[in-house]
Amino acid sequence: MAKLSDRRVQDRRQAILDAASALFAQRGFAGTSMADIVAASGVATGTVYRYFDNKDAVVMAASESALGLRFDTGDGDPPSLTDAIAALMAAAIDERRGQIGNQVWARATSAAPLRSLIAERHTGVCRWLARAIDRTAGDPSPTAQHRAEMIICAVSGLQIRVAAGVRVDTDAFRATLLSIALADQ
Repeated sequence: MAKLSDRRVQDRRQAILDAASALFAQRGFAGTSMADIVAASGVATGTVYRYFDNKDAVVMAASESALGLRFDTGDGDPPSLTDAIAALMAAAIDERRGQIGNQVWARATSAAPLRSLIAERHTGVCRWLARAIDRTAGDPSPTAQHRAEMIICAVSGLQIRVAAGVRVDTDAFRATLLSIALADQ
């Protein structure tokens, strides 16, 4: 059998994960079986198990995606504050991401690996945002860290509301987040 290219392997894994994420958003983690994931992804059972050992591995991969790995938490130049707030808002108002994210938070109360993942991502995203608030490539100030924490908590609340179908004035919300970040600067 021919070996799949690295790109093809990544694409196939992502297609399976996309199918699983759609099911998780629609049916929940508990309401989705591996058989459902196999059927929705359109690949053989063995192919799904080639990429994911079990349903928990699929849930973990979907959780990583829902928790926002796309935010750069490195030590390079921080994004502009406006761009950082826009990125957080875009993630928060994505309905599927919110539906999965809410399940991740709920499941984390009894799943140590998810709890650890959430803590790691939360710390990284807060630091990323605090660096944007301070406009520094280095360590952010404690004040910026506190403001970033408040903003992340607000954005988490926004995500819950959007996933539940509650209408929110996102322009006013964005303006308020910016005013929190820039208070007394």
